[in-house]
Amino acid sequence: MPDHSRFDEAFFTRYYGDPETRVADDGDAERLAGLIAGAVDYTGLRVRRILDAGCGVGLLRAPLAARFPRASYTGLEYSEFLCRKYGWERGSLGDYAARAPFDLVVCHDVLQYLDDRTAARSLANLRPLCRGMLYFSVLTRRDWRVAADQSRTDRDVHLRDGDWYRRRLRRGFRHLGFGVHLVRDIRPVQWELEAPWA
Repeated sequence: MPDHSRFDEAFFTRYYGDPETRVADDGDAERLAGLIAGAVDYTGLRVRRILDAGCGVGLLRAPLAARFPRASYTGLEYSEFLCRKYGWERGSLGDYAARAPFDLVVCHDVLQYLDDRTAARSLANLRPLCRGMLYFSVLTRRDWRVAADQSRTDRDVHLRDGDWYRRRLRRGFRHLGFGVHLVRDIRPVQWELEAPWA
């Protein structure tokens, strides 16, 4: 498990508050929520319960609420500081249990902070928590080399190959592209060139 004291006010000010050093802002969250909502609309899923696993400062809360006004939102967060500040449910994805599964689960740039064992346990727990759609993204070894802005991105993480995540996600989910996954027993019509290419 990560050291919770690391995820304090200074950490979140640097990566999410200060315009000079932050890695994401409200515009990023709006675009991501639009992508997720478009995939939900296209597949015809009904969203009544949302889990934002590792919700951080809650950038996705308002844009998801705007797109799914009838859905309840649960923010799950490991940082004691953020739970006190925003009232999130404190916990770890690796052992989190809910009274009922969620229609939509978002796990956005979280698992790189977990060691292999805890990250694997968290990936296995995603399927029991999700009965519909999962949006999943994580910083990989390749991302660090070719995509990440290394001057803004936290480097104190566990970098793994993308295949490490893909192998585990395939056990319970079907990847539709752009980080969007459906649980395996939901089979939407998907044309050949709409599916991710091998």
